Amino acid sequence: MPSVQTSPTEKMATDAEALLHSQAEIRHLKQTINVLREELESAHFQKDKAVQDAASRMHDENHQLEKTIVTLRGELERLRFEKDEELQEKAAQSSNQSGILKETIQTLRERLDRIRAEDDQSLQDIQSKALDESRQLQGTIKALRRKLELLTSNAAAPKKVLKGT
Repeated sequence: MPSVQTSPTEKMATDAEALLHSQAEIRHLKQTINVLREELESAHFQKDKAVQDAASRMHDENHQLEKTIVTLRGELERLRFEKDEELQEKAAQSSNQSGILKETIQTLRERLDRIRAEDDQSLQDIQSKALDESRQLQGTIKALRRKLELLTSNAAAPKKVLKGT
């Protein structure tokens, strides 16, 4: 192939064109780099903001959970205290009731013992009176038998006398 000779002005024009083209490409690449740098910085900024937002939300959530824990602990302690008081009151009531019941039992036992003693005494008095009455009746029966025997023997003696005369 035959080589085409280019004139120096043509060559300069071609070199100038190539230079302009290269410079335009370099500007374009620089603009692309600047745009990409801005996008990268924006992405870093958004990422940092997202991390900060997440950290802030986590901090807020942790703070809220800590407050909830403190509240629940307080409520639990209050409930424990109330339960302890209630148990102490129930124990005191039970002790009081137990004491009252023991006193009532003791009073009823004493009363029952007194009633039994009175009943035993009454029974002894009745038995004694019955024995005295029985002795009196037996004495009366003996006296009446003697009188009857005397009367029957006196009534029979005149009949003997009459028969034997």
